[in-house]
Amino acid sequence: MNLLNVAKHLLHLAQTECGSENSATTSDEIFLAERLFEVLKSFKDSYFSELYTYDSLDFDDEWDEMTNEEESDDDNDDYDENQHSDIENRFTLEEMENIIEWVDQHPNAKIATISNRFKKVKYMYYITRFRKYIEDNGTILEKLKQIKEFMFNEFYQKRTIEKETVHDADLELYAIQKARELNWDTFKANAQNWIESKRPLISKYSSHQILNSDHCSFQQEYIPPRTLSFTGERTTEVAVKKKYNTTHSYTVQPVTSADGHLLDKFLLILQEKENTFGANVQKNLIVPPNVVVKASKSEKSSGEKHHAFLNEVLHPLVGKRFLLFLDSWKTQADLTKFRAVFPNQDSQLLILPEGSTGYIQPQDLSLFRSWRFIHEKIEHYVHINRTEMNINDRQYF
Repeated sequence: MNLLNVAKHLLHLAQTECGSENSATTSDEIFLAERLFEVLKSFKDSYFSELYTYDSLDFDDEWDEMTNEEESDDDNDDYDENQHSDIENRFTLEEMENIIEWVDQHPNAKIATISNRFKKVKYMYYITRFRKYIEDNGTILEKLKQIKEFMFNEFYQKRTIEKETVHDADLELYAIQKARELNWDTFKANAQNWIESKRPLISKYSSHQILNSDHCSFQQEYIPPRTLSFTGERTTEVAVKKKYNTTHSYTVQPVTSADGHLLDKFLLILQEKENTFGANVQKNLIVPPNVVVKASKSEKSSGEKHHAFLNEVLHPLVGKRFLLFLDSWKTQADLTKFRAVFPNQDSQLLILPEGSTGYIQPQDLSLFRSWRFIHEKIEHYVHINRTEMNINDRQYF
């Protein structure tokens, strides 16, 4: 898109509508022009796929004389669920509370003044949404905080002091007990409840459009946690080929769909001394076309690796419409990073609740268990049959 052509046509429309009378440019007009230019740049960079228009725009600075006119908070209620979700992901509860506190202290402040102070607040309807979110979720978050503290205190009491056994069911009972004390009758200590709450959004996508991805790490040399030995043996020792391989691992990140398919590409992160492969490694490393390989000191993912996953693995596999489930790792949960690669609003990101991986993360419950089992069997086969194969070599990963 040529922004210069757009600006020329905009000038033509303005002259046609309002005439070509020359006058001094005011600060409000400069501010408006800057905001319009930012909107045009957004379209040029494809960050937005739709343009939302509103009935009026006010551009009073906070140093100007404030009027006593009340602004309507309902001017911009023509938002969709995706916009609301974007607001929740872009602002923390603390940020929302700080903004609302300032707005309440300046009741006549208009959107230009608010935007000048809080750069991420673009429209007046944000304030309405903040109030509702704080009212609905602020109390819930506070209750959840109290429940988690109560659960930890009970766990600590039972295990450290009373030396009792504690199971998942006990933690659930602790949570329900505290929720009842807080008069939260609808509380359910169950990750399935979160899935049910997202059912309306999930139902909008077909099974092949619903995707899941997660990280799975493997030791470079697998050591079984048990072994047969002699009765009465006080210390059981096991020899390994390289101690280094027992403490270092590699990580894979595949993509699966709800219709049971493993998608064609996946990310492989190999642990190296530096965050890059040396010249000799690059020369000898054979990389299949369906694998994106990255190096990392820790073999764990990072912001850079997550961007590579979105851009090099996921992007070639999907269209404009899909729903992706990821864990609550902070980097993955950043909607800004996701939108930088997938600006279309039909591409949606859902973050699984913290602590729910072992209950509702599809890949953890199925795929990775079988992969680890196969990995153990391959290691066992190579060891038993004395196969002339160094399975710890990065090429076999």
